[in-house]
Amino acid sequence: MAWLHSVVPTRVECEELVIRKYERKDAAALVDAVTESLDELLLWMPWAKFEPQTVSQREELISTWDDEWVQGSNFTMGIFEDDLCVGGTGLHLRGEEGTVEIGYWVRSSHVGRGIAQRSSSALATLAFSLLEVSVVSIAHDIANVRSQRVPQTLGFRMLRESDRTPEAPSEVGRVRLWAITRDQWTQR
Repeated sequence: MAWLHSVVPTRVECEELVIRKYERKDAAALVDAVTESLDELLLWMPWAKFEPQTVSQREELISTWDDEWVQGSNFTMGIFEDDLCVGGTGLHLRGEEGTVEIGYWVRSSHVGRGIAQRSSSALATLAFSLLEVSVVSIAHDIANVRSQRVPQTLGFRMLRESDRTPEAPSEVGRVRLWAITRDQWTQR
């Protein structure tokens, strides 16, 4: 059951990036971004094993994300630069009530430009603008060192490591959970 009742903005601007709710018209751009990045995504993202998808399949998935948005259970967004899809992100209700998790991936041709970090920072700020949110978290397999740089750089604190069955080929099955509270975010 969704506990988040605040209206989540569908668009956030962050320097040259626009982080926004996917629309059906984004299906082809998303297919292109995922297809270009598939070799890297397959290593870390469990959902990548269902790729590549057609534009029609992607439109159906965007419709599912629309439904989740309306239900207040998941807020999947794209990262765009000049209308080019350069990644994906979102606020996910995966933890305890009051906690949202940020997920992210970046298009292969745009890795190393700080896109995941800047997007995650913008989404943490957005999340803490919602009254019900008191904690923002980021989780990653410990083998995904590049992903770990995002919470470290943003001032998140590592809460714990726990075992999990690997879901993607490069995962070792040990997940690191990072979190930051509203007070920690505003005081950093």
